[in-house]
Amino acid sequence: MYEYDYLMDYYPESINNVTEGQAKDRETVQAFMTGEISGELITRIASKASSLVEEKSIDVVCFAPGTTGAKTILRFGELADSLSDSLSCNVFLDGITLKFDSDPITHTRFYQCNAERIKNKNVLLIGGVYTTGQSLQEVGDLLMKNAAKEVFGLFIAKTTLA
Repeated sequence: MYEYDYLMDYYPESINNVTEGQAKDRETVQAFMTGEISGELITRIASKASSLVEEKSIDVVCFAPGTTGAKTILRFGELADSLSDSLSCNVFLDGITLKFDSDPITHTRFYQCNAERIKNKNVLLIGGVYTTGQSLQEVGDLLMKNAAKEVFGLFIAKTTLA
């Protein structure tokens, strides 16, 4: 299991009784998943990422791929550009990619990484929504197998079911 942090709780649509703040966070997460990232969210991510870069001696920032390459770029493209300008480490939108788009029925993903970019580096993996931890585990294992020193996760939100 890899260490991770997140910015907000995400209450799925199936949970009706949420506060106004929780409803706003839900909207923020849903907008992010469709490629709309607000300046406020970029600032929040950049602030937390900056703290982690310093605290964890992060060398490289990568992004957890979406179900397609296009979704990854849609969700993280603007954020990657912003972080490249503000962090004191390398930021790679293509550090981790899908070998091919995920299966449309099972959503199975097969990841690959640019080993030269992560070899002997502490990696901050930024992702969308942490639910079960499966993607963090799979991508973290791939990074470690390709000689990353450490992997830390930062997620926009963590799914809350109660």
